[in-house]
Amino acid sequence: MGMLIGTTPAMSKDYFLASGRWDNIVLVIDLEKAIDPANDGTSKAVVNRLRVTPDIVVNGEKQIASGQPIIVTIAPDYRTAYISNHSGATAAADTAKFQHGHRGSVTVVDLTKALDEEADETLHAVKGWIDSEGYGATGFTILPGGTHAALAHAEAQGLEDGGRHINIIDLAKGKVVHKVEQAYGKPGHDCPPADMAKSAPDARFGCFPDTNGVTASPLGGKSGLIFTANGGSNDVSVIDVAKAIAGEPNAEIGRIPVQAGGFGISTSPDGKLVAQASRENPQDGKEANTISIIDVLKAGTDPASAEVARVRVGTDDENESSRPFVGAFTPDGTKIVSTNFRTNNIDIIDVAKALAGEKATLARIPLSTGSDKPSRPRGVAITPDGQYAAITGAPPKDGHNSSMVWIVDLTTNEVKGRVTEIGSESYMIGYFAAE
Repeated sequence: MGMLIGTTPAMSKDYFLASGRWDNIVLVIDLEKAIDPANDGTSKAVVNRLRVTPDIVVNGEKQIASGQPIIVTIAPDYRTAYISNHSGATAAADTAKFQHGHRGSVTVVDLTKALDEEADETLHAVKGWIDSEGYGATGFTILPGGTHAALAHAEAQGLEDGGRHINIIDLAKGKVVHKVEQAYGKPGHDCPPADMAKSAPDARFGCFPDTNGVTASPLGGKSGLIFTANGGSNDVSVIDVAKAIAGEPNAEIGRIPVQAGGFGISTSPDGKLVAQASRENPQDGKEANTISIIDVLKAGTDPASAEVARVRVGTDDENESSRPFVGAFTPDGTKIVSTNFRTNNIDIIDVAKALAGEKATLARIPLSTGSDKPSRPRGVAITPDGQYAAITGAPPKDGHNSSMVWIVDLTTNEVKGRVTEIGSESYMIGYFAAE
């Protein structure tokens, strides 16, 4: 889920692409309309709702597959988006019974067609699908060089636990070409456990990394490094890009301990730092409250010492959980925007102060749904000029069109607009521009 920044075309407009998870769509949002006060608290900024899951046949009847689109990755040229579908082409009835442990997929979206009128509620903008070749597909990031991508899997078939591979996709071929096997965690324990837990929290978690977010840097190795937020083992994997693309063994070179299992993870624009949001411990269910900042060059030589700062977010109380989802760098690399699910706010973190061990929180901005329902912020995307951040949220599984996007002005730290009807349990979001 590394943030990908491209060059904005001349005379272009700003858009965001938000995941709609349980509504099996992604949504195109017009930034100009989203910050218009007349549109606040409405869906008027939504340009199109793009279907990203295919039709399937169940018991002789055609249905729309329940893909659970959760991750949005925008190519640097803004022409293509890759949508990671947690449950691929699974029947809706099956995901309703248990949302985890289904075979995943990646939808390839044409962003030019995404703006066409014909794209609304249709497959018009879909260029194709990639079989993830794993279960519980999650994080996706384009690797340095732009020819390959890394795709994470958080689960095994039928289980929330059991994910142990980062799959390498050849983007031109549209297929998985290699699988990086990650090491077992939980030293001193039998791995894998003889009897695996179906869902968290459970003390049997910890052997499998169950990776959620993935990001990459061009630094730290021959072709750079991959970093994975491991929700099952409370750490971050460091993977050599060159070895991963070549399909060589031992591509994972080490682990970085963090406060708890993470979801979102991103790379600074200069490639020198990685920010990982510690969400919760899958063994005891205890929610966390910190962002870890990782030095990429140290990670390439001594992963265990690569965490160079740990910043509490969402709260000033070290005993209060904030369950951060994502820590995203601003385009100039000076700040990190943290979405704090449990405390219903976002933090703006000064990177230099964090690295110096100083109090680093520049602002803490509450997000409101305009009702008594909590905001539960998750994903974040930032415009290339650094002025606006788009934040996804609203309570999980709250029904069709129940999610929201907040537009925050990072120069004034004010909420400038709220866009409603953004799918159900919207997760990640990306920025793109178009003429």
